[in-house]
Amino acid sequence: MLAVIEIAGLPIYMVVVCTLLALIGSSVQGSLGFGLGMLTSPIFAMIDQSFVPVAMMLAVMPLTFGVALRDRHYIDASGFKWALLGRFPGVFIGIVALRAMNKDALSYAVASSVAIAVIISVITARRGQVIKTTPITLSSAGLASGFMGTVTSIGGPPMALVYQDGEPRTIRATLAAFFSIGVVITVIGFLLSGEIGRHELILTLVILPGVLGGLPVSSLLGDRLPAHIMRPLILVICAMSASLLFLQTAL
Repeated sequence: MLAVIEIAGLPIYMVVVCTLLALIGSSVQGSLGFGLGMLTSPIFAMIDQSFVPVAMMLAVMPLTFGVALRDRHYIDASGFKWALLGRFPGVFIGIVALRAMNKDALSYAVASSVAIAVIISVITARRGQVIKTTPITLSSAGLASGFMGTVTSIGGPPMALVYQDGEPRTIRATLAAFFSIGVVITVIGFLLSGEIGRHELILTLVILPGVLGGLPVSSLLGDRLPAHIMRPLILVICAMSASLLFLQTAL
């Protein structure tokens, strides 16, 4: 019998699947400003739990920096600063929670929070209300994003929901800038806590080609997203994220 080629303990066909998933997820994130972790983390965790959150965080870094650089002229600098202020304590709380609490319980809590936020957003939209981008809402979203990203690598929903009524290019650029700095903070936290090992680094290399490939694809797709479909698209992806996280944890 022919020997099965494996990379990081994964057969070569699974490596190809992971690369394609990363390509799809990064294309969405490069177009919307978020989405890679939300769409792929639950699936990656089912394949190998070491993908989440460390490998995902490492792999997404060049994508977030690339999108932020590409769309830098549209960044909401004021909102970015307030959100980043909340990210620091969020990462710290997330690392403490990872070490002190059951990860399944944390995942259920994150998924429930996303689902509740989506429901509230739908209700307020029907009433003609919007979430205002104030220092309080932005720093709160930054804290929640830091915590969720550290625990599950799904940190997009809080920031996306706050910015959902914005102009598409502003949403994409501001979220990319926020995640660029935020991911660095999280990765430093992982390094200091000893969470990054050889296996996680190899898994990062497995999905990195797909993540990098999403940047040019998103450049073609991003400007074709009209503002009137941005909000419902954000809500749908957030709802999908919560559902996939529930499913991943249950299985």
